[in-house]
Amino acid sequence: MQMNKRIKNILRCYAAGMGIKETASTFHTSRNTVRKYVRLFLSSRKSIDQLLSLSEEQLH
Repeated sequence: MQMNKRIKNILRCYAAGMGIKETASTFHTSRNTVRKYVRLFLSSRKSIDQLLSLSEEQLH
């Protein structure tokens, strides 16, 4: 799975109401990684739809 797709899927699950622990388990990643992506998402002040439409270069 590409990193771009992985980040988007993690954010999609978070936006749908999935918890940090459940999201981390689903994607076989650490809770800290999920927290990092969620923190970046929240600090961006963009909607989930705006973030999901970004390219890989724009996500980094």
